[in-house]
Amino acid sequence: MATVTETAALSPCELIMKPTDPKYTDVTIRQFQGCPTIAATRGGRLYVGWYSGGVREPHIDNFNLLVYSDDYGKSWSEPLLVIPSSRERLVHALDIQLWLSPDGRLHVYWVQNNVKPAIKNPDGSYVYPGYESDGYIFNDFTHAEWCVVCDDPDAENPVFGEARYVDRGFLRCKPLVTSSGRILNFNYDQMSEYYGYSYSDDGVNFTHAYGGKKLPTPFDETMEYERRDGSIRMLARTSVGFAAESISYDNGSSWTDGIKTDIPNANTRLYVSRTPSGRVIMVGNDSSKSRCRMTVYLSDDDGKSWGCKRCIDEREALSYPDVDFHDGRIYLVYDRERSGQNSAKEILFTSFTEEDVISGGRIDVAVISKP
Repeated sequence: MATVTETAALSPCELIMKPTDPKYTDVTIRQFQGCPTIAATRGGRLYVGWYSGGVREPHIDNFNLLVYSDDYGKSWSEPLLVIPSSRERLVHALDIQLWLSPDGRLHVYWVQNNVKPAIKNPDGSYVYPGYESDGYIFNDFTHAEWCVVCDDPDAENPVFGEARYVDRGFLRCKPLVTSSGRILNFNYDQMSEYYGYSYSDDGVNFTHAYGGKKLPTPFDETMEYERRDGSIRMLARTSVGFAAESISYDNGSSWTDGIKTDIPNANTRLYVSRTPSGRVIMVGNDSSKSRCRMTVYLSDDDGKSWGCKRCIDEREALSYPDVDFHDGRIYLVYDRERSGQNSAKEILFTSFTEEDVISGGRIDVAVISKP
């Protein structure tokens, strides 16, 4: 069986700028889309990326796409960039993640993994065991993390550099830059019982490492923030109804084992970070059992308690919030009903201030994309 270094990490999938093929541009034919991510530039341009193509996830026709808005989310561009899976190379491209680094550059991360043809033995079993999807087997859980960078994301015609391999693992949340300047990427390892991550002190060379022991989870999707005492708190998705917590007291060099918090988690990704004002913000489903009630939490005591809580969407099948900040506003994206016949397949967007959350001001949710 091919390894991550032989295929998925050997070279990036194709990067298609301003695609014209309807399979990437025609929203009406999409049968699956979800897992959005957002980045706000210094000039106020909003970039949003998500994962689409095929009839479900995973699928060999999945692709990542990137759009932008120059009017704070009132309207959105056609796809600026598409990163498709490759049938020829048998490489799956998935789960775009956006991040604006402190120097103002836009980093577009995505994951690649290997797939196999669904060949059967004479007894009807598959030659390559794993999850079968429309003639392909998905059984590579090592993953390869790739990144392409735009130095001037506010330019009239943004230009991206060459794609580079970052590390093995699955990055599904924004990196953290600590007060020392260290970058922590939580590109996790599905096959390990310990939380995986990588760190860099120069922003170029990353060292892969493992932290504390996990609580049960199919997908770690860890995210973290630095507390006022310098420790780093990591929160992770679990399958036990509540988020896990792991702490580092040495700038991310070592971590405590994961323990269960009192933060509801319906086995899905959450978002947590510090806002520009200094509060801690968390966004996730206010339920331990169902992906409902997309809720914004604010904390004035470093996340010890969540003194303010505001549900912005009561509906079911809501997931994968991502947030960025610009000029006093909070920009949030998430998805609803990713796939299935008669499902919404919506990428949703809203913006608000911390005061809106605290005072109960009006928060309207808009649709970025829907078939």
